[in-house]
Amino acid sequence: MNKIKLTLITVLLLTTACIFKSDQIDKDTAILARVDGKSISAAQLDSIAEALNIIISDTTDIESLKYALLDSLVDLALIDIRIDSMASELEHDREFLDKRSNDLVNVVLKLMYQGEIVAKVNVDSSEIVDHYQQNLDKFKDPEQVKAAHILIKAPPSDTVGLSSENEKKKAIDKNIAETLERAKAVYDRVKKGENWDSLVVKYSQDRSNNQKGGDLGYFQRGQMVPAFDSTSFAGDIGAIIGPVETSFGYHIIRIDDHKLETQLELDEKLFEQIKTQISRAKEKELTDKFVDSLKTNFTPVYNEEILNQPDSLLDPNEWIMIVDVKDTVFELEVQQKYPKYLRINQITEPKLDDKKKFLEEIAVNPLLRAAGKNLGYYEEPKVIQVKEEVTLREASLRTKQILRNLEYQPSEEEIEQYYKENFKKRYKEKKPLHVQHIIFEDSAVALIIRDSLQAGADFKEMALKYYPGEPEIREVAHDLGYISDEELGADFYNVINSLEKNGISLPFKTEWGYHIVKLIDRKIDKKINQVKPGIRRALIEKSDSIVRSNSLNQWRAEADIIIDEKIMKKYKFPEMMYIVEIPSSE
Repeated sequence: MNKIKLTLITVLLLTTACIFKSDQIDKDTAILARVDGKSISAAQLDSIAEALNIIISDTTDIESLKYALLDSLVDLALIDIRIDSMASELEHDREFLDKRSNDLVNVVLKLMYQGEIVAKVNVDSSEIVDHYQQNLDKFKDPEQVKAAHILIKAPPSDTVGLSSENEKKKAIDKNIAETLERAKAVYDRVKKGENWDSLVVKYSQDRSNNQKGGDLGYFQRGQMVPAFDSTSFAGDIGAIIGPVETSFGYHIIRIDDHKLETQLELDEKLFEQIKTQISRAKEKELTDKFVDSLKTNFTPVYNEEILNQPDSLLDPNEWIMIVDVKDTVFELEVQQKYPKYLRINQITEPKLDDKKKFLEEIAVNPLLRAAGKNLGYYEEPKVIQVKEEVTLREASLRTKQILRNLEYQPSEEEIEQYYKENFKKRYKEKKPLHVQHIIFEDSAVALIIRDSLQAGADFKEMALKYYPGEPEIREVAHDLGYISDEELGADFYNVINSLEKNGISLPFKTEWGYHIVKLIDRKIDKKINQVKPGIRRALIEKSDSIVRSNSLNQWRAEADIIIDEKIMKKYKFPEMMYIVEIPSSE
């Protein structure tokens, strides 16, 4: 029988393979349709079918499926065409061009810095060695001490009820003296040889390190408060010093190590650090020279007619200064910086010369942009790529906005109406009650067990003991899980629904016997305030879908759409999408 089944499977698979191989098309080159000249290939239809995880069975209307998926690809092509059109329109949008210019200038400046500055910096080994030898004092490991401490703080002084300053001072002095005595007592215990770590845990009020023996690690001169610092650096390794008073309280200090200042060797790590320092210094020097050379050759052209107008009358889109024939400064670019310039220079009534001086100061960025153009950096592949990406991103965003109803916001009435219409389907709990029960043949026994349950007996234990049937049946059958009023009848459900959570019913009769039920949990229907955000999103998405559908229908009506029916007829979905049904061997 197994051999017959295997043979049948082989025949079916071979037959299917033959069907697919006959009359095949090259899916990468086969064009199913064109939308305003934009082609849709068979490979694209494969991709969308696979992305949707479509499975084809004997009942699938394959031709309808083909055209439905092709319809989706036509919509995508229409959107792509609109994006391309929007990208062309953006080339005339002043605001976008300014934004794109700012995005591009960052890329250009990085490339120009790399090409005109970094690439021209060279640091040889002799410079690094000379720099090290001439600056030995800068390459040292500083003197360091490693210490641990126990901190004893004075509690807040109790001066409540004391009227005179003299009495208050006495109370404070007494508190400090008592704290000092406590610190001396701890110091004496350390000196007598008691365990340091135990004393730290018990008495130190520095909670940041009392679980690690009060360890402060290594520190340099000047890192600690003065008294602690001077005491630590003066102490010998192994010394216990204290109590030392600081603004934090009283310290018992243990000196664990003392490293003297040492000269750093010129190892590989330090060699690279010095190389980086020298490189950066040279880069800065070259950068300054580069910018100065731009300023030297800078001959601005001012729009004096505009500059002579009151600031309040200036049009943000009017040009103010031409850096060179390719780069122009507009009022929009300077209106945020100009007020700050006036404040810093304490200018209340700016004259024409003041405005020109300000423009010359901010001309560095336009000069760098102009240099980038003159040196050809705007033609670099990376810059062209970013330019195309920025344009495409903005065109896609604006096209998506066209396909949405951006002005629509659902009203409270619409939200309430949606909630009412969808209450049973979306917001009413289908199975709200979690129930456990026990069935008895005798109502008197049921009452006795119910009294035990009310007295605190465990419901599950009782169910496993008294529920009819085998133990494995009791384990499963006593817990009904979450139920609805449709599953066990209205009478049964109404008894449970009348209970509070963890409530136990009186015995009641059904055709199965006498039941005692316990309400384990109750799911509550979702209130409108809980689901408002989701309803608002659903209404907006519905509105957007209408706008999208109308827009696509309009674009479709205006487009030249040509479908190659012959190729569509030859097209076959990928083999993996077909279910090959194997007849039963029985």
